[in-house]
Amino acid sequence: MKFFGFHKRNNSMDMTSGNLFLKMGLFSLPVMLTTAMQLLYVTIDLTTVHYGDSAESMGAIASNNALINLIVVVFTGVSLGVNVIMSEAKGANDPEKASKVMHTSLLFALISGVFVGVVGLLISDDLLRMMGTEAHYLEKATLYLRIYFCGLPFLMIYNYAAQMLRAQGDSRMPFLILTVSGLINVAFDCLFVFPLHMGVAGVALATIISEGVSCVLGVLALAKRKDAYVRFSFKKLRIDRKSLHEVLRVGLPAGLQGFFFSLPNVFIQSSLYTIDPGNVQLENGATAAANIEGYFYTGVDALATSVMTFIAANVGAKKKENIPKCLLYAMGWGVGFIGLVALATAFLHRPLLSLFVDTEESIAAGRDRLYMIGFLYIFELTMAVSAGALRGLRHSTYPMVTTLVSCTGLRILLILTVFPLDYFHTVMWLYALFPITWIIASISNGIALAVYMPRTMRRIEGEEAPSIEEEALGEEAPE
Repeated sequence: MKFFGFHKRNNSMDMTSGNLFLKMGLFSLPVMLTTAMQLLYVTIDLTTVHYGDSAESMGAIASNNALINLIVVVFTGVSLGVNVIMSEAKGANDPEKASKVMHTSLLFALISGVFVGVVGLLISDDLLRMMGTEAHYLEKATLYLRIYFCGLPFLMIYNYAAQMLRAQGDSRMPFLILTVSGLINVAFDCLFVFPLHMGVAGVALATIISEGVSCVLGVLALAKRKDAYVRFSFKKLRIDRKSLHEVLRVGLPAGLQGFFFSLPNVFIQSSLYTIDPGNVQLENGATAAANIEGYFYTGVDALATSVMTFIAANVGAKKKENIPKCLLYAMGWGVGFIGLVALATAFLHRPLLSLFVDTEESIAAGRDRLYMIGFLYIFELTMAVSAGALRGLRHSTYPMVTTLVSCTGLRILLILTVFPLDYFHTVMWLYALFPITWIIASISNGIALAVYMPRTMRRIEGEEAPSIEEEALGEEAPE
């Protein structure tokens, strides 16, 4: 039995037929809420430690944000490859392939999570020094980062499990799991910070406990739901080289794209310190605005994930007529969402910033960033959705290169050459780097879609084989 596109028995969705516009909206909403719940970990950490410990502890945790995002985004980006390959397998009605991808990817998530966690634990202090963390934050920031790295395997496994559930048409279960673990995070934050006075260490421990819960629930969701398309079993947990190769071909460029996208944020955060060294109010205001922007991005990211998943499913099902529709529908939902972002920026910036900071100077600093980004967020949407569509078509390398050139290369170049000049050495010019590079990346991805989408549709009909250039880049047609 179906209800608004979902099968009521297993919450799965048929992504290849019916009202795809409505289905994309229904699919995207839980994805957006799930990402928002993950961001809530950081928000609760910052708020709790600010009121339960000190502003310095808040700054220490905030100083880790760009670095943590840089590290985590690379490896969780690879999980997008799982989504694409499993969505194609489901669309092509190939449960055996989907099962191999699932078990291979979960084992890979565990191995890579442990490896990165151990390495990060050993070099946390060096990483923070390299990114120019203020000396008065360094001790507490290092403590927080080391504890955080201990929970990285949990985070990795959950993110892979969430992508597997979405690939099967279920975007609601990841949200329910994050709701439970989010409540646990709140409870332990309050316990560790207020009565136990553990400060930075307390909020870090609360975060990894909640991530451990989400990891266990994610694996259980894959294993225990009898009506799921494929189910997890420990007996099948092994690396299938072909499956891993396919996942990495799509996911690794996506992970590198995330790295290239996040890398200049470390430079931007470091550059902010040079505008008014030692101004904690400026730093806290910028951190508050960045956290609010993170919630804005949940809608953009959800639509990028949705268009990727829907396009991959329709490529697998060989329903070429649905491919351009999915892109159009994602942009349609996105325009409505961006309108809400602009309204929130214009009329709610003060109450939103007041959730994180309580001085006029900090609120003014945060407002400057929100104004520059919030009113121009349509270009972020266009860049993200077009990149998601390309990944769904298995052309994951192109948006990676686009991001490398525009969002990484150009931003760093401008920071090193133009930003130090007196006229441009301001907060507004620093934040202007975001929309400038979004526009360039959007244009580039749009050109790529105009080329690759018709090719994919012809390939579905068997009219065109992969080009030599595409095979060299690792882009191949679905089998």
